[in-house]
Amino acid sequence: MEEVVIAGMSGKLPESENLEEFWANLIGGVDMVTDDDRRWKAGLYGLPRRMGKLKDLSRFDASFFGVHAKQANTMDPQLRLMLEVTYEAIVDAGINPASLRGTSTGVWVGVSHSEASEALSRDPETLQGYSMVGCQRAMMANRLSFFFNFKGPSITLDTACSSSLVALQSAYQAIRAGECPAAIVGGLSLLLKPHTSVQFLRLGMLSPGGTCRSFDAAGDGYCRAEAVVAVLLTKKSLARRVYATILNAGTNTDGSKEQGITFPSGVAQEQLTRSLYEPAGLDPASLEYIEAHGTGTKVLLSLEHGVWAPNLHYHTPNPEVPALQDGRLRVVDRPLPVRGGNVAINSFGFGGSNVHVVLRPNTRPAPLPAPHAALPRLLQASGRTPEAVQTLLEQGLRHSQDLAFVSMLNEISTVSTTAMPFRGYTVLGGEAGGQEVQRVPAGKRPVWFICSGMGAQWRGMGLSLMRLDCFRDSILRSDKALKPLGLQVSDLLLSADEAVFDDIVHSFVSLTSIQIALIDLLTALGLRPHGIIGHSLGEVACGYADGCLSQEEAVLSSYWRGYCIREADIPPGTMAAVGLSWEECKQRCPPGIVPACHNSKDTVTISGPQAAVSEFLRQLKQEGVFTKEVRTHGVAFHSYFMKSPAPTLLRELQKVILDPKPRSKRFLSTSIPEAQWQGSLASTFSAEYSVNNLVSPVLFQEALWHVPEEAVVVEIAPHALLQAVLKRGLKSGCTIVPLMKKDHRDNLEFFLSNVGRLHLAGVDVNPNCLFPPVEFPAPRGTPLISPHIKWDHSQTWDVPSAKDFPSGSSCSSVVAYNIDISPESPDHYLADHCIDGRVLFPATGYLCLAWKTLARALNQNMEETPVVFEDVTLHQATILPKTGTVSLEVRLLEASHAFEVSDNSGNLIVSGKVYQWESPDPKLFDDGTGADPAAPTAEFCLSQGDVYKELRLRGYEYGPRFQGVLESNLEGDRARLLWDNWVSFLDTMLQMSVLDPGRRGLSLPTRFTAVHIDPVTHRQKLYTLQDETRVADVVVDRSLNSVVAGGALILGAHSSLAPRRHQEQLKPTLEKFCFTPYVEDGCLAGSMALQEELQLCVGLAQALRTKAAQQGLKMVVPGLDGAQAPREAPQQSLPRLLAAACQLQLNGNLQLELGQVLAQERPLLRDDPLLSGLLDSPALKACVDTALENMASPKMKVVEVLAGDGQLYSRVPALLNTQPTVQLDYTATDRHPQALEAAQAKLEQLRVNGGQWDPVDPAPGSLGKADLVVCNCALATLGDPAMAVGNMAATLKEGGFLLLHTLLEGQPVGDMVGFLTCPEQGGRHLLSQDQWESLFAGASLHLVALKRSFYGSVLFLCRQPAPQDNPVFLPVEDTSFRWVNSLKDVLADSSSQPVWLMAAGCSTSGVVGMVNCLRKEAGGQRIRCVLVSNLSSTSPVPEMDPSSLELQTLLKGDLVMNVYRDGAWGSFRHFPLEQDRPEERTEHAFVNVLTRGDLSSIRWVCSPLHCAPPAGLRDRLCTIYYASLNFRDVMLATGKLSPDSIPGKWASRDCMLGMEFSGRDASGRRVMGIVPAEGLATSVLLVQHSTWDVPSNWTLEEAASVPIVYTTAYYSLVVRGRMQPGESVLIHSGSGGVGQAAIAIALSRGCRVFTTVGSAEKRAYLQARFPQLEETCFANSRDTSFEQHVLRHTGGKGVDLVLNSLAEEKLQASVRCLAQHGRFLEIGKFDLSNNHALGMAVFLKNVTFHGVLLDALMEDGGGAWQEVSELLRAGIREGVVQPLRCTVFPRTEVEAAFRHMAQGKHIGKVLIQVREEEQGAAPQVPKPVAVTAASKTFCPAHKSYVITGGLGGFGLQLAHWLTLRGAQKLVLTSRSGVRTGYQARQVREWRRQGVQVLVSTSNASSLDGARSLITEATQLGPVGGVFNLAMVLRDAMLENQTPELFQDVSKPKYSGTLNLDRVTREACPELDYFVIFSSVSCGRGNAGQSNYGFANSAMERICEKRRHDGLPG
Repeated sequence: MEEVVIAGMSGKLPESENLEEFWANLIGGVDMVTDDDRRWKAGLYGLPRRMGKLKDLSRFDASFFGVHAKQANTMDPQLRLMLEVTYEAIVDAGINPASLRGTSTGVWVGVSHSEASEALSRDPETLQGYSMVGCQRAMMANRLSFFFNFKGPSITLDTACSSSLVALQSAYQAIRAGECPAAIVGGLSLLLKPHTSVQFLRLGMLSPGGTCRSFDAAGDGYCRAEAVVAVLLTKKSLARRVYATILNAGTNTDGSKEQGITFPSGVAQEQLTRSLYEPAGLDPASLEYIEAHGTGTKVLLSLEHGVWAPNLHYHTPNPEVPALQDGRLRVVDRPLPVRGGNVAINSFGFGGSNVHVVLRPNTRPAPLPAPHAALPRLLQASGRTPEAVQTLLEQGLRHSQDLAFVSMLNEISTVSTTAMPFRGYTVLGGEAGGQEVQRVPAGKRPVWFICSGMGAQWRGMGLSLMRLDCFRDSILRSDKALKPLGLQVSDLLLSADEAVFDDIVHSFVSLTSIQIALIDLLTALGLRPHGIIGHSLGEVACGYADGCLSQEEAVLSSYWRGYCIREADIPPGTMAAVGLSWEECKQRCPPGIVPACHNSKDTVTISGPQAAVSEFLRQLKQEGVFTKEVRTHGVAFHSYFMKSPAPTLLRELQKVILDPKPRSKRFLSTSIPEAQWQGSLASTFSAEYSVNNLVSPVLFQEALWHVPEEAVVVEIAPHALLQAVLKRGLKSGCTIVPLMKKDHRDNLEFFLSNVGRLHLAGVDVNPNCLFPPVEFPAPRGTPLISPHIKWDHSQTWDVPSAKDFPSGSSCSSVVAYNIDISPESPDHYLADHCIDGRVLFPATGYLCLAWKTLARALNQNMEETPVVFEDVTLHQATILPKTGTVSLEVRLLEASHAFEVSDNSGNLIVSGKVYQWESPDPKLFDDGTGADPAAPTAEFCLSQGDVYKELRLRGYEYGPRFQGVLESNLEGDRARLLWDNWVSFLDTMLQMSVLDPGRRGLSLPTRFTAVHIDPVTHRQKLYTLQDETRVADVVVDRSLNSVVAGGALILGAHSSLAPRRHQEQLKPTLEKFCFTPYVEDGCLAGSMALQEELQLCVGLAQALRTKAAQQGLKMVVPGLDGAQAPREAPQQSLPRLLAAACQLQLNGNLQLELGQVLAQERPLLRDDPLLSGLLDSPALKACVDTALENMASPKMKVVEVLAGDGQLYSRVPALLNTQPTVQLDYTATDRHPQALEAAQAKLEQLRVNGGQWDPVDPAPGSLGKADLVVCNCALATLGDPAMAVGNMAATLKEGGFLLLHTLLEGQPVGDMVGFLTCPEQGGRHLLSQDQWESLFAGASLHLVALKRSFYGSVLFLCRQPAPQDNPVFLPVEDTSFRWVNSLKDVLADSSSQPVWLMAAGCSTSGVVGMVNCLRKEAGGQRIRCVLVSNLSSTSPVPEMDPSSLELQTLLKGDLVMNVYRDGAWGSFRHFPLEQDRPEERTEHAFVNVLTRGDLSSIRWVCSPLHCAPPAGLRDRLCTIYYASLNFRDVMLATGKLSPDSIPGKWASRDCMLGMEFSGRDASGRRVMGIVPAEGLATSVLLVQHSTWDVPSNWTLEEAASVPIVYTTAYYSLVVRGRMQPGESVLIHSGSGGVGQAAIAIALSRGCRVFTTVGSAEKRAYLQARFPQLEETCFANSRDTSFEQHVLRHTGGKGVDLVLNSLAEEKLQASVRCLAQHGRFLEIGKFDLSNNHALGMAVFLKNVTFHGVLLDALMEDGGGAWQEVSELLRAGIREGVVQPLRCTVFPRTEVEAAFRHMAQGKHIGKVLIQVREEEQGAAPQVPKPVAVTAASKTFCPAHKSYVITGGLGGFGLQLAHWLTLRGAQKLVLTSRSGVRTGYQARQVREWRRQGVQVLVSTSNASSLDGARSLITEATQLGPVGGVFNLAMVLRDAMLENQTPELFQDVSKPKYSGTLNLDRVTREACPELDYFVIFSSVSCGRGNAGQSNYGFANSAMERICEKRRHDGLPG
């Protein structure tokens, strides 16, 4: 019977991540039992503080083991660790786990508990079944069997402490019995739950000190510890490693015991031990060591290391153990050597289960080194992370001489790339050393063999590979085949003769023999090709690889091929590779020369007579075409010369290949055209096939096209001859691997490295097969593998902690809910509750959680529990992430009915009351109206789509599950609601309250007064529609603020406006689309910064020229005479370099000294504003867009030359990538490879490839042809410009572009830079513009665009002409569009003739937009267009006759877009708007915060008064001199106060800042006043009764401090408080503005004043201002101590009035300060707007509480406000009202003023000085003063605004926007009038607001219709704006278009705009806006919209003409 061995092991133990660390701790005497709080607080429940704990339980590589995130989080951590440890144990045995899949391998796991199970299954609400699958103890074994696909027994055992050893005994017996060949044995124990340890403590088993002292006299119990360990048991024949052999194992049980079940039985254990030794013939005396109560891990490590690890805490022998006293037993108390005897391991569980195992150590020593051990070896590794791979490779390098270890590492390296995505390799014993590690794409990649032909031979090839037995044996087999012919390949390979391979026979047989030997090596590695391709002679080796030729047939075929050629009388010939395409070659080859090999798409090998080939090559070289002669021994292979030896060869081969075998489909022929692959010649590798190979061209590229994108291609040859060809000919995703290399120092190392590359490419190979097999099992001491397996532990997973287990203090009414909106979660529907771009947990969701928790506490079903909510407050929102969970905790206080919802950070989210509704009254849910909301009687109703369109515009982006309003009436108070679930249903009820027509904007619920829900009534009120949809009727009563639907009633729902998240929305792309000439001069002349820098440089250059002249150097720079050097040191790069040059001492070589300075400044010089001016301007984009516009394909290859200095890669890709369809391939090159090294990271970030190319040389073939070559040589030098331009031109494809940026000779900047970079020659040689143009012409380039700056930098855009057929000219000016049919006919022809669409006689033609669309359609690359679109009537019109010079020039450029405008040819280009938010100078502006909550966004903005106010309002216009800040302004700006908390209609206005001002009215009189809003301004309209004259002795600055504070104080104290003389008053914040005013008023009326202040400074200020105030009048406003102060000084009575601005607890303290009959005057808003509670008991003192809101009083007006106004006027007159102390900020520092006031440290008022006050108090009309303000559109109310197509969705939104900007008269056109409920609702709402809305059916497509429309509008008011949104879509590809479809689309747009243009010119003198809405299809193009593109483009031309004529447009 075969022995059972322990073959692998792994584990995690206390403070030890692996067994290596565990051994180091053991042997190092480290105490791994620790005292810390890792599991629970040390000492909890009186437990011992120390226990053994694993380091980290949270890490687990879930994705490797296929464990879903939810499962991973609910899986017992010990099972997670067990999965990893099991894998490690298997590979530790040197066994690849894949080899065990599907076998009968068993799993036995010993585990006593799953404490995690209890923690993870506490709450029934959260259970989804995962925790049972993840924690049930059966899964501890079953999960392993499942993952590893083990088919044997899978058993979890629990025998308490002996569980794992019993598991080992069971596995041993099963293997012995033949049940399984191998088994995993695991032992698990984690200590998560303190309760378990408490029970052991109570049983007296634990050591109080947490220390195991086995056998020691001081032993007092055991210490609990954690471990996760696995071992692999196998039959010995399967083992690669043996830690120990199991000699015997057994188990028994104590049975009944008098002492109790937990007391161990020595008798039973003795019986067990005897039963195992005597029957098995084991002598107990053979035992060297016994583990009395253990699992054996420590034993195996000791055996492996040859040292017994000591017992850490053994000091004094236990006197009760005699054997310890007399020496029969010895406790290991220090490291002792292992002597090799047997070992026993014993264990017993506390329930009486005993187990005993006997082991024999592995004593096999390490073998002597084998002869082959010195050879280089390949070591492979796979891993989850790069670190995992590197760790294994480093171990292999460390133990490279341990062949068993290296072999085992290779064995485990071939793992699926999906599982192990990283691979690496290293060559052990090689000279190169190093490692290569990379990520491998998932999935299997096909392997293709490529067998090269002639030219790969070299002397000495194959010698180093002869060290491999497999290779050598193959060569010897070839020797045997050739022996009858007198040849031996081995001799040829060993030959020292340099000319050995000049003999063609030697070359052929050696090449084929080496290829066969390489194929044998690949086969040994386990490679089987998916495809095989041969080049020329290489097809012979392919036949061997395919199996259709034997080795003998293959070698002899090569022999006879060479022999017959050698012996034939063939004229001398040669072959050469040329850089031409196959078609070009066939056309261009002179007579006698033939294309022989089609290597790649741009490389062909030609063949022919030597002289003729040499002459042809000379010609090609002159043209710049790549050429290279091929070594062929003077033979022109694959030419007509080969017909001579063919008959002889056929006869000989027919003798060799007697029985031709079929070629498989994977063997692709390169000697037979693909069309003939199915013919008889191609079916077998016959003699005929071989001869055909010789005489036919090599169609190599045709075969390469069949190689798939992701293939791994292996070139089989003695030298990788075809690497460059393969890189060009194969798809970019292929990996190309060579096997040998000519003259490499060690081709064995080269071969192994490339086998490693196969591994990196994801191909599984086994390098062990290359060498003699290693003897297994491995010797003792072979390093462990398991410690070096690293996992992807980047993610952490949940680990239950002590708090997750129920404790005595736990509260059943606290329930946690985990909200998860991932697709598979039941909560996924919540993802549809999207508000303003974020998924928010619904407010009604909190109610339902509380309801569910209440029902659970009552042990009831939620659907049967009627419930009432009261006083619910939502404190904050909860954002739900797309992935992960959010935990919400619900707490119920059942006695008070209070509930709270909080997040896991303890933040309060919702609070309120909830209780069971004892006797629900169904009548409560009756709406009381008796109407049927399901049958609306109105003409219109809102559909579901209408409702959610309206809500979406406000920011409610509900998905389908929250779109529950099926239909509604226009008022939004009656509707049908869809029933889905309670959360969405209740939320839909809230949506109805938001649907109020008068509400706009986004608001979120913040409070509910009450919510009543009765599920029973609800079910009764639901009804079913015809489509089975269940619905309920809803009624909204806005007078009661109630919503009732089904069995739910919501009362008092309150919501607050939420600011829209502008910063989170996608920023729009703001561009202008404008005409740009192709040739522009004087660019950038408008830049003052560049003009200034140029003057700076000129001055410095003058100084440098003077200095250089002193050194005898001539500096030629024009325009320097009279220039002055600057006095200050310049900052820009070029001036700074000139200044530095001026400072040089010039002691020696000027060039050297300047070079040092230049080297420092060069990196900055590249970005100098002058040198990069054109590159940073629209000019560069115009040129790049021109090239892009003329591309026939979205794929664009760009090559940059001299990128080191040019750095266009930082600009050009960004410009091209703005087009989403462009597929950019960008390569940056430089002549010096190191020039781009520093920018490597940036290049990678930009996805730019790097390369080397000096443009004075031809481009390397690997670069390929480019669509666009770019070069910035402003700083860099081209060397020889003519050569460089020629080489760059040669790199272009036909029709490609060259874009070159440079500095011109004879211009200041160019000559300065030239001198600085080359001073010794008087400056670098630059070229003039004429010289450049001459160079371009010499390189056959056509200049198509030129952009020249005013200082002499220039951009040239040139084009490589492409051959063109005769053009077709088609006029497209006919407005009936009959030319559409002609165009269809022309494009239907398959010709390549370019089609020129001519619009020379219609300046408003839409041809440009149409062409942009047609270019996206099939055949679109043929389209060109000409448009003559002059704006000026005096501009010349170019001659467009086909024979005209003008048109011939256009044809030569062959550009798509040719637009002539006012003397210049150009095109239309998109450019970014220079300014996102335009500004203008204006007299009328106000201050606003553009983003609520962000003070940095405060700006001056144009106000509505910017439009001249109507005549009736001009006398109310007031010019503001000073504007005051109030706390309301600060609270609104900082977002702490919601706009809807301000009374009145101002909440919907853009600006609410500013209430108070001083200035001069229209007559020049000095006034001060109050406005509801928009008072922080340059001007306002005065409000009646809110304006007061300024006393002559006050300044306007002083006056601005008065109105608000005194009106507030008078209104509070006198009007509302009815203050009487002699009363007492408490005034909070006395140093504030209102406080000072209130103190003055109270003192003037003889009242006793108490006031609070926040600092000693403020107190001193008040005492100085009000000397009447004594010390006792002051208290502290920073805390509530003022309450005791007031009560103490009033004898406990309190005060009669309190003027309060404090909040929360200070407000409550202030209320308690009220005396009997007192009045509380609340002027703060915090507690009011947050609905904070006020206790009612205070009202027993007969007090009153007043909420004082001056805003509301101003809004309502009436007598009270007039009374306040008169009180202020009287107070001024009587001297009571006095200005306050002020802090003044200028109008340029508004933000600083807001921030100053927000700090609350000021005294009195904070003012903004808008303008200075003139001297003297006499009236004087102020002079206009303009400020810079953000532009804003306003619509004067007296004008009318016309929107054609105004009832469409876009039109309605535009109309609404116009009303927000002041429009009061709208004319909306629609052919059919109002048709939908959405339209009717919008029109009704505007009319309610006082807007006049006329819906007109006049059609502007006709001139009469346009006139009628404008007449209708003029009757409402002068037309202020016309907006054309009318449109008709008739989309179709051109072949399906008709003239009629073009007319349909053009009428509303083209005709309509033409007519409106004409009519408004005649009838609308006050027109401000003429706006047409075009489309991206016009500017960018869109297939199928050619008619739409035409119409939109035509409208754009009309608007351009209007703007030219000075009209809006």
